[in-house]
Amino acid sequence: MRREDDFSYKIQAIRNILKEKGFDGIEIKTQANFSYVTRGRGFIGLASVVACGSLFITRDRICLVSENIEINRLYNEQLDSNPAVEAIAFPWDEPQQRDVVVKQITEGLNMATEAELERELFKLRTVMTPYDREEYKKLSYETAILIEDICKNLRKGISEYELAGEISNKLWSHNIEPITILIAFDERALKHRHPVMAGNRLENYALVGICGRRNGLIVSLSRDVLLTNDEEMVQKHAKCAMVNAAFLSALKVGNSLENVFKRGVSEYDAQGYPLEYKEHHQGGLTGFIPREIRANMGCTHLVKKDEAYAFNPTIQGSKCEDTVLVTENGIEEMTYTGNYAYITCDIDGESFVMPTVYVVKK
Repeated sequence: MRREDDFSYKIQAIRNILKEKGFDGIEIKTQANFSYVTRGRGFIGLASVVACGSLFITRDRICLVSENIEINRLYNEQLDSNPAVEAIAFPWDEPQQRDVVVKQITEGLNMATEAELERELFKLRTVMTPYDREEYKKLSYETAILIEDICKNLRKGISEYELAGEISNKLWSHNIEPITILIAFDERALKHRHPVMAGNRLENYALVGICGRRNGLIVSLSRDVLLTNDEEMVQKHAKCAMVNAAFLSALKVGNSLENVFKRGVSEYDAQGYPLEYKEHHQGGLTGFIPREIRANMGCTHLVKKDEAYAFNPTIQGSKCEDTVLVTENGIEEMTYTGNYAYITCDIDGESFVMPTVYVVKK
């Protein structure tokens, strides 16, 4: 599927929802939904949750509305000058003119907000189209290759800030936005599950986690490194990998996220860490938002084909995290490269090859 065909498919899906719900149109302006529909970047700042332009989708028009500062860049670079889209600007210094433009587009129409149709948009956004699947696989593999190469070449004395800079440089050089970087060295890795960098310098152990985004899709992965062997940490990683494998073994179409969560929690118990899951959320459904839903008790969401998930179990400094796709043939580990340290986890009649801590000098 080509990008323009993906766009047409999504527009038609939204129009079908509008018709079903009795609306004539909708304004798409959140970053996640804007990127879902257009597969372009709607942001100015990386942390933006609202796009700098709005997409008005009615039953017979698609209009991109933005300030004159942004309109040409958005239309030409992020929408590939799509002829199906009307680009309409208003002067940045006359913001009231936006209301005039919007009235011209929507007058007499029963317009929905994203909030009113969020349930339906969620269902669209979280099931990957053929185009999204292929782009997601490319993004996941490229990101994993970059992060693993950096991790395998870590050196004693580097600071957490310096490593974050190296990661950012590598990701940006491949058009991947580093929207989250978590790094902890040595004792900090044992203390914190979301370790934002604090500047410590590496002695022996590094925990590295990232979320990388390209054209809206987000890949999550963590990789851990020992400069010299630490058998206790190696064993923690083996147990953590078993927990991640337990989550994946339960990730079957039609199963509830509550049941998936329960299976992971039971494996924590089997590995001798029954309460460890309480120290950190365990991940869940991903895609155009880092975690669309966190797996937890009471989560009734049913797993669907072509959804993406990233679980992130931890055991006292160890962490296992990859981004996977649910397929008709089982789980596809999109961040698997074959270039790191791995262990095979046999669980519930299945085998999963899980990344584990990479030991530089064994």
